[in-house]
Amino acid sequence: MIFIVMAPIFIMFKYSLSDRASVVTGGAVIPLWPYEPTLEQYRGLLSADRFIGAAITSLKTALLAVIISLILGVPAAYALVRYRFPGILVLTTFLISIRFFPDIVSVVPVVEVFTPAGLVGNVAGVAAAHCLLSVPYVIFIAMGVFESIPGDLEEQAQVLGAGKITAFFTVTLPVALPGLAAAAIYVFLLSWDEFIFAYFLMAFSDLSTLPVLLRKILSWTPQHNLLAAISVLLSIPVVLFTFIVQKYMRAGATAGAVK
Repeated sequence: MIFIVMAPIFIMFKYSLSDRASVVTGGAVIPLWPYEPTLEQYRGLLSADRFIGAAITSLKTALLAVIISLILGVPAAYALVRYRFPGILVLTTFLISIRFFPDIVSVVPVVEVFTPAGLVGNVAGVAAAHCLLSVPYVIFIAMGVFESIPGDLEEQAQVLGAGKITAFFTVTLPVALPGLAAAAIYVFLLSWDEFIFAYFLMAFSDLSTLPVLLRKILSWTPQHNLLAAISVLLSIPVVLFTFIVQKYMRAGATAGAVK
């Protein structure tokens, strides 16, 4: 299993360090390791204003999508779990069924609605579009998290004098952090890799996310070493974000055990 997981990563990393002779072999077998490993592709990408701008745009979009999705999805999931009201099953099914529609079907109405609102050609518009995709998942994941937390914890806090909001932030939320951190990772990955909404919402602007930039680069058939270097740089922020959020996952798990 380690070999199956690591083999594609090794191939991607190997190609990113390959010189031209190791990629264009003239029909000979491609070497297992480059003849002359070089960082030329990385230096070229990191010195290109277009790539740096796309990376910053992707990072801003993904982080904003995470923030908005958690702000909207977590309270909605909490209300659906803790409070009972008529039509709750229909509402829950409706929220989850939004993801039944393919993304390409939603692009045209989203662009039509976002254009008069000034959300086309900027980071806020793309992040809002990504929230249409991620909020149903956040609600679904957070509902499972809150259902696993006994309501007695909040009731005991309220008996001791805490209000409902205070009990939620001081008791329930710390225990729910592991599941919410997993939801945050999912939203970040979804926004970081999303192409269709970013492409249509930024089609007539100077901004572009990394997937959109990669599509533009693919139009002139680049060599494998350049594509591999882009793939490596695309993977680094995801790995870093995962490690950062894992800290909060451990903190949430510890808080839950203490309570």
